[in-house]
Amino acid sequence: MPPKKTNIKIKRSKFNLYNKKKSKAQRVLRVIITIIVVCGLGVLGYGLGKPLIKYIQEKGSNTESDVSSAITAIINSQIEQTTSEQTVSENVSSTESVEESEPPAPLTTDKVYYLAEDAALSEASLSAAVEEAKNSGCSVAAVTLKNADGYMLYKTEIAGVKDTEIVTGTLTAAQIAEKISAAGLTPAARINTLMDKIGAVYTEGNYELAGAQGGGCWLDNAQSKGGKPWLSPFKEKTVGYIGNVSAELSKAGFKQIICVNTRYPAFHGVDISTYLNDLPLNDSAKRAEALWNVVNSAKENAENGGAELWLEMSGAGVVAETRDCTDAELILNGEKLSTVKIAVNYDVTEEILKNAETSSTSSSSANASATSNAAEEGSVEYRTAKRFIEKANSALGGAQFAVRLPTALSGQALEDVTKALSEAGIAIL
Repeated sequence: MPPKKTNIKIKRSKFNLYNKKKSKAQRVLRVIITIIVVCGLGVLGYGLGKPLIKYIQEKGSNTESDVSSAITAIINSQIEQTTSEQTVSENVSSTESVEESEPPAPLTTDKVYYLAEDAALSEASLSAAVEEAKNSGCSVAAVTLKNADGYMLYKTEIAGVKDTEIVTGTLTAAQIAEKISAAGLTPAARINTLMDKIGAVYTEGNYELAGAQGGGCWLDNAQSKGGKPWLSPFKEKTVGYIGNVSAELSKAGFKQIICVNTRYPAFHGVDISTYLNDLPLNDSAKRAEALWNVVNSAKENAENGGAELWLEMSGAGVVAETRDCTDAELILNGEKLSTVKIAVNYDVTEEILKNAETSSTSSSSANASATSNAAEEGSVEYRTAKRFIEKANSALGGAQFAVRLPTALSGQALEDVTKALSEAGIAIL
């Protein structure tokens, strides 16, 4: 018997499936997915989801516009937070990079033997001085070829100067350099730059009295009291003259050019206010710039001839509170210090350091430092050297320098100063 058919009733919906309105949850989901896809912020899903749910629960949003506004606000908040965190991370990374970077290597140099001031005047005096240098164990011999009076201690070929009373030497620069090199030593030439009482007139690089004073050559004191001219760094002829000297010596075979007395004379108040009032002597920046123009001229010409430039400074000037009219006034243009090699003369004493610390604007801090250093073990010379190193490093802004010790320093005092410098990694010339 065939099975009995069962009538199946199909219940038809009252509404068409495709015309059915979407629920509120579906609409919210659609907005969320659309915004996430468009903005490409899927990686921030957690950051968006939690604030969004909290917002809906607290605010009870019922429309798409409400939800959309909420999501937009949350996205902006997350972007700002991410940007802020990234910036902080970059700053921390940058700081760590600076902290982890190694400090510049200490300045290293060969030991220098400074020949007697008049060693280059004749072949006999030069031979004797070079022999002493050879026996000293030093590898560099420094000879003065332009002294503090401006006299050339070698036969120069510089126009306007050759064959004048300025030239007192009998040997050429090449002969002097060759004599030093033949002894197995590196030849270095010391030149006084701006302290120059005779070359100032011959080169027309001297200071001139202001026009209102009738013109003429300015002297650093009354003529009856031995007043003398100086080379002015504000004059192009001065800058060119020092550059020519540096070029001549480097081309003659000298491997180091040492610039000395690159400084202003000790001006009187009336000099600045009246006699030289056409110069910017009250402007520290322009004063330093003028000095550096001289140094840069010497440096460029030295390097063109295959030599390196050294800038010699007084240690007492370096640690002084006021460096005006000292060769340490160059420090005022600190960013230039790293472009040259610096030789600091160790002409400081405990008394000089005490005076510098007492007159400092931060005297309380300086005195506290001095008290701390005084408590250290060691001789007066050792403690003085340690304090000098600390102040010199601060004054030179971290620029590397070597120290030239005076010949008068000997015995235990020499050992103690040498010990302090060696412990600080400072080269001794």
